[in-house]
Amino acid sequence: MKKIALKGLLIVAVVVAMCIFFSGTIRTMTTPKVRFAQARMGKMEMETELTGKVVFPETEEWKLKLPEGVSLTVTAVRVSRGDRVKKGATMLNARVTDGEKTLETLRTEVDTAWKELRELEKKTGEIRLTQQEQQWQAAWEAEDEARTAERDARVNLTAALVAEEMELTEDGRLPEGVKDETKALFDTWKTAEKALNQASAALSALDWYAIPNDTWSPIQKMKEYRKKIETAEKKMTEIQVLMKTTEKITAPRDCYIASFNLEKGGSINRDTLIAELTAEGKDPVIRVDLTNLKQEVETGANLTVITENGNNPTTKIIDTGLRPDGHPYADAEISKDVTYALGSVADMMKNDLKTKLVTRAKTSSCLLPATAVRGSGSNRFVYVGENRSSTFGGNQIVVRKVNVTVLAESGVTVSINEDMTSQRILYMEDRALNEGGAVMEYMKEAAAK
Repeated sequence: MKKIALKGLLIVAVVVAMCIFFSGTIRTMTTPKVRFAQARMGKMEMETELTGKVVFPETEEWKLKLPEGVSLTVTAVRVSRGDRVKKGATMLNARVTDGEKTLETLRTEVDTAWKELRELEKKTGEIRLTQQEQQWQAAWEAEDEARTAERDARVNLTAALVAEEMELTEDGRLPEGVKDETKALFDTWKTAEKALNQASAALSALDWYAIPNDTWSPIQKMKEYRKKIETAEKKMTEIQVLMKTTEKITAPRDCYIASFNLEKGGSINRDTLIAELTAEGKDPVIRVDLTNLKQEVETGANLTVITENGNNPTTKIIDTGLRPDGHPYADAEISKDVTYALGSVADMMKNDLKTKLVTRAKTSSCLLPATAVRGSGSNRFVYVGENRSSTFGGNQIVVRKVNVTVLAESGVTVSINEDMTSQRILYMEDRALNEGGAVMEYMKEAAAK
């Protein structure tokens, strides 16, 4: 009887032991396995792929100083956008449009004016003016010049006010809020108006000595003929000089060509914008758009340009700023290494450039592996493991969700605002985790494998 009882007790003990063993095995099989990520404090370093392009930060317009009414015809173009040229290098060849025909027309004008002047002088004879009449003539000419200057200043001011949708007050003052340029035009007009009043007063004081009309009319006519001759001869000289000098139009200084607006057969006059050239000492740069970059970029940061052959040169950020639309950008130097790898600036301008920008945060933050930070947008969180006592004794690791604020992230590391260095961050789980659920750490030997 005792043997039977002992045998039964032994069977019960074996069954209990097997249940305990298999229950642990089942729990091990059904409980998610995780690894613990170690958070650390440090300065976030990011490598971001950005698209760059060559730009010219500071340029100046290039026009030719041509006489009014004279134009050139382009016979050959020697440069293109992006080229670097030395002072005196030939940019284009041109000729004066209808140069010989224009000269012939001007010669005819001079000959006709001389002929009419001589006939008038023969008709009127030598005109002698008294000293007082000479004074009146000088005063009349001064008043005429002052009137022209006042008119031009007034027209310029009126145009500026119309552009600003404003007008002078009833008592002749400027309205509030006009631009500084308009204020300067107003001052110029008031000065010209004062000069005109003074010239008119001086002329009125000499009215007693006014030259009679039968004398004054031929004097003015002779003056017009002489002015016409002087103007035509000056223009003839300018055209003849242009015919000799425009065969080769050269670069005014060492510079890059930011834009070039002419082609063979094109026309150039005094208002034609031939090209935009880089300002003195201002070279082109590689500009990258920073709109989607969270970290601040400082001068001196490294920018690597990606090439097809793998010879990826690194240069430095030399300036940052905002575009007119408010988007931030960074400019990098086009160094010798960059030109050696990519060729000339003109070659670089053919396509966008692939680049990688390395940035380092100014301040330290909590850094975590990217796979440990979950969620998207503003809803970002991590799972941490907390030790809790189980119902049947012993401890177990329980999942707790903690919301975090992401400062910056890359494909490898995420920077967060919260300090999680004392927490066990859960990641690399073998199945989905649930808040409040139990987890187990991978066995060390399994992790080693």
